[in-house]
Amino acid sequence: MLAATAMMLLLVVGTYGASLHRQRQQRIRAMRAESQLIASELRRVKEKADDIKPIVVLENGDTRVIVANEQSTPIYY
Repeated sequence: MLAATAMMLLLVVGTYGASLHRQRQQRIRAMRAESQLIASELRRVKEKADDIKPIVVLENGDTRVIVANEQSTPIYY
């Protein structure tokens, strides 16, 4: 009886641990995918900002606002 109870307890704990591990791995994969998406978007914005000949460049700390002649919307870099 004691051996059967111990075996069931180990089975439950092992299943729960595997479930937690799988959930953690899924969250990590989702965060990596989101990080790659953000990095590619940032590269695209930086390329766009580098291609435009600025008329006005306003800087405040780490943020740069570039206002170009052909576009009415500023590009934040």
